[in-house]
Amino acid sequence: MWFDFLMDDGKAVFELSRQYKGVFVPVFLKLIMTLIIGVYAVISIGITAISGALSGIGSARDIEVIISILAPMFIFLVFGYIIFMIFWALIEVGSINLYRAAINGEKPTREHFLTGIKRYMMRVFGGKLFIHFLVLILSPLLIIFFVIYAVILGIPTAGWAVVFLTVVIGAYFATWTIAIVNDDLGVFKGLGASFRLAKRHFKPMFILVLSMMMVVRYSSWILGPLAFVFLGWFLGGVVRTFFRIVLYKTYLRYEEKVQYP
Repeated sequence: MWFDFLMDDGKAVFELSRQYKGVFVPVFLKLIMTLIIGVYAVISIGITAISGALSGIGSARDIEVIISILAPMFIFLVFGYIIFMIFWALIEVGSINLYRAAINGEKPTREHFLTGIKRYMMRVFGGKLFIHFLVLILSPLLIIFFVIYAVILGIPTAGWAVVFLTVVIGAYFATWTIAIVNDDLGVFKGLGASFRLAKRHFKPMFILVLSMMMVVRYSSWILGPLAFVFLGWFLGGVVRTFFRIVLYKTYLRYEEKVQYP
């Protein structure tokens, strides 16, 4: 039955995405975000290099030169991370608003995108920050686990065991931002809702995340290497948007017991 639901939702989202092109606006916003971060990175590297060169001229000690390079690099890195996270949270919340409007049969608009931005952006930002912090703190254990896992299962299965683990983790984290925006939840309740959905309905969540990962990864190569370079971001973004909306409908179906026709 769950597979039939997935097929029904997939068909519905296909028609929905044809009718409401506004759901794909975040694809272009992410491109703009990437360009901004790219320009910022180039400027940061340039300033860091100039700072190191000037310090090298004025100082004969290597340690001072190294510090003069690493200090601004660290500042730029932290500041760049914060900028990226703010942009990401903004687009993530706005995207979910657009998806919700389309699912409800409304044409996605700028007003939909901005609905609750101030209310939910900081929650999504904080949630992502918490996840990154947790990964950073546990990184030694995670690295050891991953190496052992890769040696024992990853290599014998030609990497498929690693893919399986990645998809399983992705399934549990797939809908926490949707839960926050859709149900007005806090960070931990949103994460809890996402984990609960994956635990209770693991099969559809696993298939969705696996499909999204595989199709997004390889869809951009359909038209060849040249198209991948210039249009990969667009094709991948369109496919990802499709699966994100299906994920949203899956969340609504199982968490809110909404039965779509």
